Amino acid sequence: MGSMDVETKSSSRNTLSGLPVADGSRSWVGFKIFNPEGSSHTPSPSSSDLVNLIVSVEDTGEGIPLEAQPRVFTPFMQVDPSISRTYGGTGIGLSISKCLVGLMNGEIGFVSIPDIGSTFTFTAVFSNGCCNSNDSKPQKQRLKNQSNTMSSRFQGMTALVVDPKPVRAKVSRYQIQRLGIHVELVLDLNQGLSSISNENKAVNMVFVEQEVWDRDSSISALFIYKLQEIDSVTKLFLLGNSLSSSRTNTATSGFYTVITKPLKASMLSASLQRAMGGNKGNPCNGEHSSLSLRNLLAGRKILIVDHNKVNLIVAAVL
Repeated sequence: MGSMDVETKSSSRNTLSGLPVADGSRSWVGFKIFNPEGSSHTPSPSSSDLVNLIVSVEDTGEGIPLEAQPRVFTPFMQVDPSISRTYGGTGIGLSISKCLVGLMNGEIGFVSIPDIGSTFTFTAVFSNGCCNSNDSKPQKQRLKNQSNTMSSRFQGMTALVVDPKPVRAKVSRYQIQRLGIHVELVLDLNQGLSSISNENKAVNMVFVEQEVWDRDSSISALFIYKLQEIDSVTKLFLLGNSLSSSRTNTATSGFYTVITKPLKASMLSASLQRAMGGNKGNPCNGEHSSLSLRNLLAGRKILIVDHNKVNLIVAAVL
């Protein structure tokens, strides 16, 4: 990283959206972590017991107006201070992020281009973990047991992911494969039908991106009909964010389950378990999901950030 030998042609990269993004390399140009001699608090990246991590998060959209960029980290400041502003919030999210990054001896910065989007970058300094620590063994064993439990339920099953965007499809495949499921990627619903029609292949579940499903309702309806005709046991799932999932076509929603992204192996496991009937001898899927979540969170430390004291009390009780 000292030589900045990284890919910086953001406008031509194969991003999740396929749209150009703000030049991410400019979001860390002034970072002292790349120039340890000029920093009074950032440790040298050459220290064998330290790890310097840099993370960039980029989006596409309206971007941040140039005149508002100098104050984005100021507490309770909004780009649009009017009561009729498009987006809500109190204006403390980025201020809190800056404080947390400072506590981790890191830096944070951004670059934003109006009508293109923004790229935020932060660094953090970590100590190398000790693999032989006896204190970490119980937690590692617990996490390993949880992972094995999740994967054993679906071990040997086959899934089909319908998504024309290769980067996003690979992300979905990775999370599904963590459950022990074999995954095949196809670009559209027609290819999906061809794959399911193969008599030498058993497909247990099909995951379709919501935008693909909404593109042509007639093809989607035909897909459901053909899917039931070929194999009525195959389960159909739509992958969508919280906004798109609310626009689901209610006329056919009884034939599929909507899974909200971002995908996480634990939540994906719970969704599949409910849709596929739960454990044998346990008809109460809601109870099973609650127990799975409780086991997943047992012993974890959770940080809750909220400016409303009542919300903090409620969250602590839950």
